[in-house]
Amino acid sequence: MQSTTKLESINTMLTMIGASPVSTLDGATSADTSIAVSIHDEVSREIQSSGWHYNREYEVELAPDTNKFIYLDANVLQIDVEPRDAADLSGTAGDYIDVVQRGNRLYDKKDHTYEFSDTLKATVVYGLDWDALPQPVKQYITARAGRVFCDRMVGSGDQHSFNQIAEGQALLAMRNWDAQMADSSIFDNWDVYRIINRPGVPNSQP
Repeated sequence: MQSTTKLESINTMLTMIGASPVSTLDGATSADTSIAVSIHDEVSREIQSSGWHYNREYEVELAPDTNKFIYLDANVLQIDVEPRDAADLSGTAGDYIDVVQRGNRLYDKKDHTYEFSDTLKATVVYGLDWDALPQPVKQYITARAGRVFCDRMVGSGDQHSFNQIAEGQALLAMRNWDAQMADSSIFDNWDVYRIINRPGVPNSQP
């Protein structure tokens, strides 16, 4: 059985307001369909921006171009240069550079510049196309986007409550799936590692 297509997801949203399903999303579409597609993309971007195991990558190398600028791909939703990597680049123990995203480039807040001399390593959250998303994520996006779409187009209190329950169930299923895939541990967090590995604390590693 194939995973949910974007057309199927949009049609689910349309049926939630009593509109007829469509056979394609290409070309001229009805006003309801256009709004549904817009909300669908908005919600997908919102959900993915939180960062999950499936769309977060670690130790991503970002190299400056010939002008010393580091440009980001259009599908980068979040980026974070880990403190340990920032400290290595600064060349001084305990001295960190402070890198943030501004537009489609990285910016060094400490030195007030867009210019970088070295390659950075960062944790990056990517926005993925619909077809690249896992099924539990597609189900949650469909449920949330459908609830938002119905609220904006119909605004029925009873319908909102019903849709909100379905959305909550889909969110729980997605979170459980993501946790299973990630095999998460508190020791995966850099802040936790820095605390347990500070001087004077016995190393718990064998």
